[in-house]
Amino acid sequence: MLIRAHAVTPQPRMVEQAAQILSKDGIVVYPTESGYGMGCSAGSPKGLAKLYRVVSPVKAKVLALLFADFSQISQYADVSNMAFRTMKPVMPGPYTFILPARHRTAKLLGVKRPEVGVRMPEHPFLRALLEAHEHPIVNAAARFSERELEVFETGEAVESQYGKSVDLVVDSGDIPAIGTTIVSLLDDEIRLVRPGIGPLAPLGLQEE
Repeated sequence: MLIRAHAVTPQPRMVEQAAQILSKDGIVVYPTESGYGMGCSAGSPKGLAKLYRVVSPVKAKVLALLFADFSQISQYADVSNMAFRTMKPVMPGPYTFILPARHRTAKLLGVKRPEVGVRMPEHPFLRALLEAHEHPIVNAAARFSERELEVFETGEAVESQYGKSVDLVVDSGDIPAIGTTIVSLLDDEIRLVRPGIGPLAPLGLQEE
């Protein structure tokens, strides 16, 4: 199913529709500030199993958790004082931070990794969805597979490829799939993993 949400002031009924689908073990495709994402509720093992069937070739590489606020993040990742000070000025924003995962998180994601990527998106629809749904969202980026050209910048493009595999596609217009800036904060050290749409200067890093 494809619906079209306003990019700036998303319709509440569409946000609620997406939240209900997440609550019922569904997979939703949604706009982010860095392209389109595909995800399920972190509170839904059935939803996660469905998501892995779609993105299984890269599940250990591209999955991150999307959060509404910092209190949620601390339930799934260890947030040191240094990490909080680093993240707070730029979140919500187009950044993915790598943090030590809590035991429950590794068990939830089903991958043997001691760290987890966390995001607090700023796109109006996605922020409203995260606030409407009680759990974080397990997110796969706009590039859903290892096929190099499979990058999606419109909801319609995702729907044409994955419409039969997901429960809802929310189209919010063209969004360049640039990707978030990925920064590791492991061991209380700021390390750039991948440059993206988020500027480096606020993190004290140098642009290349």
